Amino acid sequence: MTIGITLAESAELSQDQMYRGIVETFLKVSPMLQRYPFMEIEGNSLYIPREDPDDMGNVGFVGVGGEIISSEAGWTHTNFNLYQIFGQADVPGIVQKTRSNVVDQMAAQVKVKAKKMAYAFESQAIYGTEHDAQGFAGLHSLTVAGQRLHASVTADTVGGPLTLHLLNQLVDLIMGGPADVILMNRAVRRRLSEFLAGKASYRTERDDYGNYFGIWNETPIVATDHIVQTELLVSDGTQGVYSAMTGGTGTSATSSVFAIRFGEGDGLTGIQNGGITTEVFDRLESYSAVRTRLEWFVGQALYSPLAIARIDGVTDAAMTA
Repeated sequence: MTIGITLAESAELSQDQMYRGIVETFLKVSPMLQRYPFMEIEGNSLYIPREDPDDMGNVGFVGVGGEIISSEAGWTHTNFNLYQIFGQADVPGIVQKTRSNVVDQMAAQVKVKAKKMAYAFESQAIYGTEHDAQGFAGLHSLTVAGQRLHASVTADTVGGPLTLHLLNQLVDLIMGGPADVILMNRAVRRRLSEFLAGKASYRTERDDYGNYFGIWNETPIVATDHIVQTELLVSDGTQGVYSAMTGGTGTSATSSVFAIRFGEGDGLTGIQNGGITTEVFDRLESYSAVRTRLEWFVGQALYSPLAIARIDGVTDAAMTA
């Protein structure tokens, strides 16, 4: 097992030009993936022991000559599995040979597949469920009850606007270190930037690809197109409020905002076996064509439940303090 590195760092270590091009495409289309650390694992799953907060053992004071009694902490265990994301494209031999003088036809196909793979990962990383046999658990599924906030003051499916008070609560839920990113969709980011600009407190920086991102309380604000503004709000009996559980199928015009701390050992990390691999078939048996296959055995793992927090029920409405 190695220390997690970002995809950008792994591309710098690779001499494979196709791999480097795929990673560059990933990072251009997904600011979220720019920040994810990925760790290599052996096999197809990562086994994580966690401290059990209900079974931590005891400590205490003892008087002179008093008996010292041992008590040990208990542990829970969680597995995080890898799943396959793949893309495959065939280009007829005559097309590749006669129409690649300006644009390499296969290179163009690979670039499109790389974009689609990045989109697939990002969508799964947010909305995947642990019951999905073909994909890993996403942020909604991984956020435990004590790390959830609701944007409405009442338990309803209407939701409410984002507020600075909620943002403060959100980042305060992250334990073990500060949040690395605040993740939201573009609609909510617009509301936040408009509000902060009106207070002359909005700060921006540029990523390596020239894209602007906001900074709030020293934490990058990352916008993603994969958090929808039509999340389904369903009753959560453990909190007495409503929580966003699925995306894209709801009637409420609401979304979610996440605070995330990344890191191997105590945060959220991507996991993979072998990274992104490519295989080129110069000649197919059944017909004259060239084939390129992209494969990525990937997942995400959460070491500590306190590394993710969520506000659900956020409407596209003007922010308040």
